[in-house]
Amino acid sequence: MLSSSFDILRKDRRGKPILLAVVGDLDTARLRLSQLASLTPGEYFVFDPRTYQIVAAMEESQWQVT
Repeated sequence: MLSSSFDILRKDRRGKPILLAVVGDLDTARLRLSQLASLTPGEYFVFDPRTYQIVAAMEESQWQVT
């Protein structure tokens, strides 16, 4: 049986993705994404390596205070 995992990444200033964490389920990935983004604004996303798709994303604009 294949185990699922999700990669949490952040884009650096040049747009290159940097791996921050690997978690076992999508709910945990989304929670961790929110936690990371609240600490340091930026462009974050969750990648599913089994399907090669981004399954959740948070952009810096979502964290700016107006």
